Amino acid sequence: MPRPRRPRNNPGGSVPEELLFKGYTWETMRQNYYTNLGRLEEAHEAHFLRTIYSKRLWNECGIRVDPV
Repeated sequence: MPRPRRPRNNPGGSVPEELLFKGYTWETMRQNYYTNLGRLEEAHEAHFLRTIYSKRLWNECGIRVDPV
């Protein structure tokens, strides 16, 4: 009997294509905001999401964004 598949933890996978760039911009602002406040854990989370969004922008839309 095959084991049921475990759902993957993909936080950026459910974002529609048309909102990827806005999500990337939003996470950039969040990262800068939390870095200025010294809340580095939240800044790291925002950076992680920015990385996911930038990879999806390149793979799915052919758009390259420069890291800040």
